[in-house]
Amino acid sequence: MYPVAVSLLLIAGLSFFAYTINNRVALLRLVKAPAWRFEDIVQRVKALVVYAFGQKRMMSYKKDFWPGLYHALIFWGFCVLGIRTITLFGRGFNPAFNLPGFNGALGDFYALNKDIFTVLVSVGCLFFLGRRFFTKPSRISLSIEGIVILFTILSLMITDWFFDGGQIALGHEKIQSTYAPVGFAVAHLIERLGWSPGTTHAVSIASYFFHLTLILGFLNFLPYGKHFHIITALPNVFMRNLQPYGALKPINLEDENITTFGIDKITEFSWKDVMDMYTCTECGRCTSQCPAFNTDKPLNPKQFLMELKDFYVHNSFTIAEGTEEQRNGILDKSLVPNVIDPEILWSCTTCRACEEACPVFIEYVQKIVDMRRHLVLMRGEFPAEAQATLRNIENNGNPWGIGFDERAHWAKELEVPSLAEKPEVDVLYWVGCAGSFDDRNKKVSTAVVKILKEAKIDFAILGPEESCSGDPARRIGNEYLFQTLAKQNIGTMGKYKFKTVLAQCPHCFNTIKNEYPQFGGVYEVVHHADYIKQLMDQGKIKPVQNLDEKLTYHDSCYLGRYNQIYDSPRDILKAIPGVQYEEVALSKKEGRCCGAGGGRMWMEERLGDRVNHKRLDDLQTVEPQTIASACPFCMTMLTDAARDKHVEVKTKDIAELVADSL
Repeated sequence: MYPVAVSLLLIAGLSFFAYTINNRVALLRLVKAPAWRFEDIVQRVKALVVYAFGQKRMMSYKKDFWPGLYHALIFWGFCVLGIRTITLFGRGFNPAFNLPGFNGALGDFYALNKDIFTVLVSVGCLFFLGRRFFTKPSRISLSIEGIVILFTILSLMITDWFFDGGQIALGHEKIQSTYAPVGFAVAHLIERLGWSPGTTHAVSIASYFFHLTLILGFLNFLPYGKHFHIITALPNVFMRNLQPYGALKPINLEDENITTFGIDKITEFSWKDVMDMYTCTECGRCTSQCPAFNTDKPLNPKQFLMELKDFYVHNSFTIAEGTEEQRNGILDKSLVPNVIDPEILWSCTTCRACEEACPVFIEYVQKIVDMRRHLVLMRGEFPAEAQATLRNIENNGNPWGIGFDERAHWAKELEVPSLAEKPEVDVLYWVGCAGSFDDRNKKVSTAVVKILKEAKIDFAILGPEESCSGDPARRIGNEYLFQTLAKQNIGTMGKYKFKTVLAQCPHCFNTIKNEYPQFGGVYEVVHHADYIKQLMDQGKIKPVQNLDEKLTYHDSCYLGRYNQIYDSPRDILKAIPGVQYEEVALSKKEGRCCGAGGGRMWMEERLGDRVNHKRLDDLQTVEPQTIASACPFCMTMLTDAARDKHVEVKTKDIAELVADSL
């Protein structure tokens, strides 16, 4: 049809795109940290089908269902219209061009679906324009880029319609109206407008070239804005982290070639970290779920990633083409505080609400912890309270700094054996620091013991030989202290024989289950929520006492989002006679953090509102008499919030409620 013009368009458009992509790939090559994301290809392909092509996460939150559905329609529309794009470029060289097999029934079927999806894509664009101009959700900014992209997509649909309609009106397109309803509708419109064949031909061909120009312009615009995710989202989902969510990457502290720990410079990230920066859609779902942002802290997950991306990508051509001095001036710049304010890092509770909400599996927690690691290990810069906590853990094996020899004092009257006295048991009951030293949580430990004895379980504790699991140290950023504790505990546990490690603290549970294997400590680890449920299912314990209480349950982030334990605690509560269970709106994967994770349990909350106050407000919506939890940190934070806000509500661990009903 117009081979010279189409050839020039393709050469110009694809050449500039190749130049830009080469620049973006060069940035990936500059970063130093390794990241292997090609194991278990079958699971990765399944994730690609479910989460990328199926758009599962886009519609997984009730409040985002309709935006998610319309986004999915646009995405699916582009998948379908990809064949149309190839066909249109081919027709620039041969007016009768079709992909192999698309000349008969398959071609008719495709033409019908193409028309349907052009309408659905248009409806989706109008929906999102309406959101930007009228409903204006807080997480969506009225960006010029977003508006331009939406109008560009609409223009692509309209030009496709007028090209088809013009060709049908002129008799150049031989297809039944059943398979081209939109094209025939436009052809009828042209007839009613009384356009001459010359005008119709001119409009059709102008629509054709405008369509091709828009496609190539759109393609070249993508790497320069947030819509780069259209290209990078599929590989980013494919290369998502398949390791347990609760396992932070270790640092090889014994490698003599490593001169710095953690992340200080942009090149110390991995290529996958940069892919995350490229892939962020700026949808704001992460931010809307972030407990720090929602209590007026400086952390905004979306903005955190954008600051890193803007620093790296906006300087990309200087890095590629500038002088060595200019290049080094960018690559050697410390990210904190030049790009990221340290308060942003210390505001994070590591709850993973941001990661759970992200439709393209961007990872935030590891980046934040890696940057904390550098501040702690290399600069010695961290909150004063955290310094005291780390010192207490180092000296006495617990955050409170209480003598380690007092760790088993809570059990004196309970006749609980230690492994030193009984070196071979079925269950090693890992009590944890809170269960051993905090007066309120000692009652939880007592309740667990009552349940274990009722079920006639062969168990023992480590007593004074148990030390902090290391969770607070690792999340604060002191990887050295964490590894010291982990190896010490693994060595101690190696002296005894047991089948199962039972933990009542989700932080201990997560650390021993998911992170100790990094250092050779591989165990069967179970949280007391699952274990109690198992004992009930086996008939070894049975709640019989009527509690007559209205309850709701607060999900621990390290039990729920990190380890997908949502149902066991609820099943336990519902099995207790007299319990009236009420679920709050923000629960399970959408549950708000209590504010204690990521070492925040040991730091003052000086900025904004208190996260635990906000969470208590969520839970109070169902007016419970008792708030049940399965985490000592959560119970402490909710108890403190109730006291601060003068709210009359009890806070209890699920083990206490079960023990009370036996």
